[in-house]
Amino acid sequence: PRPPAFAMSAIPDDARPALDVLRSVGGDDMVAMLIRTFLQFAGERVGKLGEEARNGRWEEVASIAHSIKSSARQLGANSLGDACAKAEEAGRKGDIPAASAGVSEIEREFAVACEWMQTLTGGTSV
Repeated sequence: PRPPAFAMSAIPDDARPALDVLRSVGGDDMVAMLIRTFLQFAGERVGKLGEEARNGRWEEVASIAHSIKSSARQLGANSLGDACAKAEEAGRKGDIPAASAGVSEIEREFAVACEWMQTLTGGTSV
């Protein structure tokens, strides 16, 4: 059973406009499918991000952050998208302290996004 019209109280206010646009195009089922796909993809990329940071591969950190950024923003995970933008820029500049902090911020924001996004997938975890 799907929550009625999503459990909107769990969703950050700044995420609602993006979700409303997606819902108007494809309905609740499409939004749930997009979120499940994103959580799987981004979960793999966030894991790889930490590995690349530990190995000092900051250009890879920038590339991975870039790959998550747009999808996160399209789904309304704006704080995650912003963290990705900061890590991407720092990684490209070779600003290791800022890039490292950005990786930690991405990991935190992804965990937060996972919580509210999973409420939109009909309760199934990825």
